[in-house]
Amino acid sequence: MKDLNGKRILVTGASSGIGYATAVYLSQLGAQIVITGRDLERLNNCFNELEGNGHISIVADITNNEDIEKIFSKINETGDKLSGMIHCAGIPYVMPIKSINREKLNSIFNINYFSFVELAKKFVGKKYSVDGASIVVMSAILTRKPRSFELGYIASKAALEASVPVMALEFNKRKIRVNAILPGFVKTKMVEQTVENFGNSDEMDNIASNFLYGWESPSDIAKIAAFMVSDDSKVITGRCILADGGML
Repeated sequence: MKDLNGKRILVTGASSGIGYATAVYLSQLGAQIVITGRDLERLNNCFNELEGNGHISIVADITNNEDIEKIFSKINETGDKLSGMIHCAGIPYVMPIKSINREKLNSIFNINYFSFVELAKKFVGKKYSVDGASIVVMSAILTRKPRSFELGYIASKAALEASVPVMALEFNKRKIRVNAILPGFVKTKMVEQTVENFGNSDEMDNIASNFLYGWESPSDIAKIAAFMVSDDSKVITGRCILADGGML
């Protein structure tokens, strides 16, 4: 893959997991990175690992439209437009259906879905992005092979995937591409904590055994995301890319 010199990429959820790994990897390829997340300390850790110069770190809660405005205002102040956005922010949600209510569903959709729509709306503004830019959003293979007790999480990710081809059609006027990546079982602290809260550590390896590749690392997914914001993937849009490691 070609380097990403000259590209400015916004990465959400960069304080941990896939977002953190993606931001660092993109910087190694020469991109200027705008990272955002809610945790200042962890976001600083990511920022300190970025290679090169010209990066921006913005503490923000993307469930808040005012914070989304703040992100794009700071980007606009630099005078450099975005070539890509990789939306990694999101949270798991494990709960039996009988315990779910509208308030809880609204909370998970605010984080995992509604925030993406608001970010995409801002991103496509001509003063924020270049023609031919690329939007990438992280979904999950669970939309194709679901598990019990994860209705809220899976439904929010399915909404992301349903939005991808619609956005690709509407944003095609400026040749802005929109795609989703569907990781499998990625070994992040968030996943480890979720499984430990509702099971045990041995269960994690049992789940991973359902994938031909087994455990994926955040860096595995970061490399796919980098390809999707590069010019090498310019013919791919409106697609959901399975990166699940061959789920059985």
